[in-house]
Amino acid sequence: MIIIRKSLLFILFMLLIGSFSVIGCSRFQRNTENINGSSPTTPVPSQKITMEDINEGKQVIRDYYNALKSRNLENLNRTLSKYQQGVYHKDNLGTTLEIDTIEYPGKYLNANIPPSSYKSNYGKDPYKSMCLHVTFTEGADKKDWDYILIKETEKSSWLIHDWGE
Repeated sequence: MIIIRKSLLFILFMLLIGSFSVIGCSRFQRNTENINGSSPTTPVPSQKITMEDINEGKQVIRDYYNALKSRNLENLNRTLSKYQQGVYHKDNLGTTLEIDTIEYPGKYLNANIPPSSYKSNYGKDPYKSMCLHVTFTEGADKKDWDYILIKETEKSSWLIHDWGE
């Protein structure tokens, strides 16, 4: 009887430890706070995203979609950061996407801003980064994605670093 109780307690203990490990390592838990320490429900204040930044970012998104639609690889690459260079080529251009809205901040406020993929690839954070939420229509389907834009230096242009649903 004592052996069964000890075994049962051991199994319960291992399940409890395993549950905490899964919760602690989950993406949801890791991203509940931005790298800069701000709350996931507000934009990162230390980056001082201005209306000018937001308007420039929205224009980059519009330029990106227009270049995709017109199959203009040169203009498309002007909207993409070095992280996304090479994603497109002449055979995967062209789309019927139509932008419905572009909003700041993005829908996923707990996204890593600045993006951790930038720092891990380039060894530093960009000068500024922001997330824009884009709703668009593709054929009969309505979709919404967030786009992470970065500005590498104070003088550089806003570029699309990454995107996703």
